[in-house]
Amino acid sequence: MNKLKLLAVLGLCSFVLAACNSEETNNNDLNTNKIVSSESIAPEEPGLDELDQSVADEIAKIGSEEAINWEKINLNKRQFKEYIDSLDEQETETSEESISIISSSMPDNNKIEIIIKNPDTSGMRELTNGFFSIMIDSFSRQLYLNSDYSDGSTHPTILIKDDAENIISEETDFIEMEETKE
Repeated sequence: MNKLKLLAVLGLCSFVLAACNSEETNNNDLNTNKIVSSESIAPEEPGLDELDQSVADEIAKIGSEEAINWEKINLNKRQFKEYIDSLDEQETETSEESISIISSSMPDNNKIEIIIKNPDTSGMRELTNGFFSIMIDSFSRQLYLNSDYSDGSTHPTILIKDDAENIISEETDFIEMEETKE
């Protein structure tokens, strides 16, 4: 894989996943009614903008080389839903040249749907879509397991599609890389 593309994908993942630490409330205010209207979310639950600093510090490590202490992270339902709903709202300087999330939602308590756009038209498109899917699935799944949605053992179904509605992955557990033998 071209090192520049890999760095762009990793950088985008870091930026997108660090959205949990965002202190902007404008988008949160717009989504408040949609999020609170869910039967499983209490209106008095604090949002992402009210995260404890130690939790925010751990979430900020997502996508970096620093080890994340997942035991410190526990998101309430509203915070997790805000995280999912905000994935498609993040912009980067290179968004026209790298993979971006164009839609993210949680249609029910056990399913996450993410649609990505990859401007790459080369033979590497499938590979970059796959790597991006692994990263976004892993971080979103781990955050789900560290949220009040999780019962401790049941994983959500995470469906990742491209902008042409082609399924890239639909997983109910962590994605495992297959080893190739030479």
